[in-house]
Amino acid sequence: MRMTQPRAWCLLGFLLVSGVQAAESDELALVMKQLDQVQAALERARVVAVQDGQNGRFYFDYLRATQDIKSIRQGISVYLEPSRAQPLPSASLSGQYRLERHP
Repeated sequence: MRMTQPRAWCLLGFLLVSGVQAAESDELALVMKQLDQVQAALERARVVAVQDGQNGRFYFDYLRATQDIKSIRQGISVYLEPSRAQPLPSASLSGQYRLERHP
């Protein structure tokens, strides 16, 4: 059976799109694993900061960084496994993790 040229192009396009989607989901799964590693590193740094009793004027806001990581993880999860329900409002990331101590 001979395939017509338009059908061949459609099949090729489908295979390319499927490959791109698989690669994207693989990359996003890797990002999720990396976020787990970042979260673990943040927790280790937080423990060290508490143990060292750092009392400088500025300190790192571990809680806010953890919340941002959770927001990113949630966004990726919703994208990878979309529901048919209404879309969730996106949480904005602060990006500001340096706080000043008040005496």
